[in-house]
Amino acid sequence: MSTFFHILWFKNLMFWKVSSKRDFGTVIKNLGSLVVFGSFAVGAFYFSNFITAYLLEDVKIGLFLFHRFVGMLLFVFFVTINLGNMVVSFSTLYRTPEVSFLLTSPVSYLNIFIIKFLDNFFYSSGTLFMVGFSVLLGYGVYFGMPWHFYVLMMFGVLVPFMFLAACIAVIVLLLLMKLASKVNFKLLVGGIVLFYIGQIYFYFQVSSPVHLVREVMKYYPYVDLYFGSLDPVSVKLLPNFWVSEIMYFYVTKNFTAVTGFTALLLLSTAGLFIIALAIANAFFYTTWITSLSIKSLTVKSLEFKNSLFSFGKPSMFSSQTEVILKKEFWQFIREPSQWIHLAVMMALLLIFLSSVSTLNIKLDTPELRAVVYLVVFVFNIFLINSLALRFGFPMVSLEGSAYWSMRSAPITTTKVYWIKFMIIVVFLGILSVIISWLSNIPYLYLRKIAGDQPWLITYVEPSEMVKLLAYFSMIVTPLITVTLVSLNFGLGAVYSNFVEKNPIRIASSQGATMTFLLSVVYLVLLLAVYYFPATMLFTADVKELQPDWRMLRIVFTAIVIPSMVIIAASHAAGIRSLKRDY
Repeated sequence: MSTFFHILWFKNLMFWKVSSKRDFGTVIKNLGSLVVFGSFAVGAFYFSNFITAYLLEDVKIGLFLFHRFVGMLLFVFFVTINLGNMVVSFSTLYRTPEVSFLLTSPVSYLNIFIIKFLDNFFYSSGTLFMVGFSVLLGYGVYFGMPWHFYVLMMFGVLVPFMFLAACIAVIVLLLLMKLASKVNFKLLVGGIVLFYIGQIYFYFQVSSPVHLVREVMKYYPYVDLYFGSLDPVSVKLLPNFWVSEIMYFYVTKNFTAVTGFTALLLLSTAGLFIIALAIANAFFYTTWITSLSIKSLTVKSLEFKNSLFSFGKPSMFSSQTEVILKKEFWQFIREPSQWIHLAVMMALLLIFLSSVSTLNIKLDTPELRAVVYLVVFVFNIFLINSLALRFGFPMVSLEGSAYWSMRSAPITTTKVYWIKFMIIVVFLGILSVIISWLSNIPYLYLRKIAGDQPWLITYVEPSEMVKLLAYFSMIVTPLITVTLVSLNFGLGAVYSNFVEKNPIRIASSQGATMTFLLSVVYLVLLLAVYYFPATMLFTADVKELQPDWRMLRIVFTAIVIPSMVIIAASHAAGIRSLKRDY
């Protein structure tokens, strides 16, 4: 056990040694990070406070509906943490040389598992803690919560909630790797992806937000009552439901219920952590041995000598461009955590788009219609930004030691930079156009609208005002995508790390976190600007008014100019950083 603590101490010592640099560039980066993190925390507080007040006071959805929507967001949050930890754990538990080294040392397999598992969790959770506390503070200030609310929610609810998701992820991973010795690994990966897709689809089918709104609004204005009978039994077994109940009963001062649900969450988390340790103690070493054979099979299966991307095939590009494009393709394919994570994120994206493209909720007020439209619009952009951060930010760092070969090769650093950028921007640009079109289908074409009863269905043709907003969104979405990709890719070069080989850890580093926060600030400003044309056009639709073309031009200018500045600044910083010595 003493060796176990020595390893933890050594890892922390290395961290502080790296963080204690006092050169001018490091000091500037640290000060910039402090300003960005602090500004984001303040912004998250005010945004949370504003959204809570807006939904409860202006839209008047009531306490019950508000907390059920919070529960749905927590479900997405839980699944995201769960999948992220599964992919990261696969890479850090089975792919890193550090684990191979530790297995040769006099440390038990269980202690090695605990080191890597906790390392994964705390490494990727710092930003979430900060964001969670800022959001909780804005929520709590609105309701005038006492100090013990924040202590309980952060350390008694949010941390166990996230840790529970991580425990489930590593349990599933261990069982998956145990089955991999008997079942084809690709079939297992496909099965787990389909399982999560089905789980998400089933959740939103059972707890339909449209049905919930319709049922609760029958009792308007008594929407603050507790409508627990509307909750399906299966949903009550989920951790996100327990957290939303804790928040609701804290507001309504039912502390007995708060204590019960908190105890349920803590006991479930502790129980699953013990189960994870028991499974790891039994299976970790054998599954690590299995992972070696999986790796050899993966490499062997990728040796396509006559494929389109083989280096012997002729190409329409110049030899330098061809080599870099094919290198990037094989570098992506050879790492399972890359294409598995991309497959999972694309599957979740398809589920969201299939739901949005068939949206048939009837909303009467232009303000509420604008809010729903803006939520979908910003969520689309947020998905694009998540892909840009996860796959665009680490692209330069993944050169690793080969970065010096690139610097000494007869090719300019600037050309390599732009080729890498074009790969990610073309892919996400095409994806953004598809996403924008699919999400605007209800606002472009004839659609069904459900009435108060399931059999009361009417067909509605969107007005010219609504179509104008949809076309406007489809025009600005590619520009916003290029901006976010430029920001993530450019700052990925600025904060490049040629020592770390794990792309997921690179995308969770301090530089990646600061980049993410900057992109969120950009999205919030975008949301604030876009609120005016959305509300104006939906109001014009309801009251049959003419659109204010001057406002549309102003909004378009307010989006284009800052976006162009961000694009130029990001690329200037990225190219400049690659030309300096490391």
